[in-house]
Amino acid sequence: MLLTIGAIWLPLRALIAVVIFFALYLFAAKIVRAFLRPMPEDPDPEKVRVVSERFRCSICGAEVTMTAAPEGFDPEAPRHCREDMLLVVEAE
Repeated sequence: MLLTIGAIWLPLRALIAVVIFFALYLFAAKIVRAFLRPMPEDPDPEKVRVVSERFRCSICGAEVTMTAAPEGFDPEAPRHCREDMLLVVEAE
C-alpha cells in the first residue's frame, strides 16, 4: 500500500495542532495559578524600622525614597533600567 503525501500530511497537521493546543493550555493554566496564589501577609509593624534613604537611577535619573525596612536588615538598592540604583541620601 503506497502512502501519498496528503495521507501523511493530514495526521501530521493534526498532531502539530494538538501539541500547540496543549502548550497554550499549560501556559494559560500557569497564569491562572499565579492569580490564585494568596497575597503575602503584611509584615509585623513591630519588626519594621523607619529609614530614610533616597536612591537615584544612574541611567535615567528616577528617584526612589525608602521609608521602612525590616528590623536588623539594611535595605538593598532597588533596580531600575536593569541596574542597581545609587544611594543619594542616608539619614542616621
